[in-house]
Amino acid sequence: MAVFVRVATRTMLPTQVAFVRFAGSFVLLFVLSGGRGVRPRAESHRRLVLRGTLGTAAISLYFVGIGWAGAGLATLLHCTHPVFTALSVVVFMGERFTWRIGVALLANIVGALAVIGTGAATGARVALGCVAALGAGMLAGGAVATASALRRTESATLITVYFMAIGGVLLAPSLLAGLPSASTELEVALVAIILTSSLGQWLLHHGLGFTSPIVGSLAAATSVVTAAGFEAVALGEHVPLRVAVAGAIMVAGIGLASTRARTADAP
Repeated sequence: MAVFVRVATRTMLPTQVAFVRFAGSFVLLFVLSGGRGVRPRAESHRRLVLRGTLGTAAISLYFVGIGWAGAGLATLLHCTHPVFTALSVVVFMGERFTWRIGVALLANIVGALAVIGTGAATGARVALGCVAALGAGMLAGGAVATASALRRTESATLITVYFMAIGGVLLAPSLLAGLPSASTELEVALVAIILTSSLGQWLLHHGLGFTSPIVGSLAAATSVVTAAGFEAVALGEHVPLRVAVAGAIMVAGIGLASTRARTADAP
């Protein structure tokens, strides 16, 4: 998805691309579900709104990061979210804070600072894109933790449909800035974004019903590999050695943060 977002943001505002992602995914998922099973329990309303709000802010910042810093670089920073998911679980769901989580957070901060430093050397726009992507990762951590709590009582389809609906409503004002001229490249990119994000988001929510939020977030963070790879192949982007090293540090931190969760999930 990230590479298609990079293509779309060449001519369209990142927040408008995010609106199309949410609105299009909502329509697609609602049609496929036939409107069945999308009535939440009364106690789920507040969490659905929180998950939708945090997720919308995270996706919007992530798309800004992609548009300004590139798919690989922005995804690398966005993929700090497993550590922030772990922190959210500790603070709001009563999990114990361990030394592994502390070291993992430090590793991600070190890696993130190295990546932002690379962006700053490239230009202010790239550096701001890096900051936006890192902010997206922080917000995504809370969103995943909230989605995990919702999966105790609600289906993946219901959570995903409401997430997309809330995002579409919140980002609708972005259309007032005016839309770019239509082109085949933009249309193909937008359709691809809708299809990949719908499936990816549903799979994340589905998986959270069977594993811990940290492990689920860790699995989603593997997108950093595909984003960087597709960007290099499809768009001819070069991945600097410093960014690769920073990515290795961050992935190591993510793995460390998930160690306790994987042990807890083992039979």
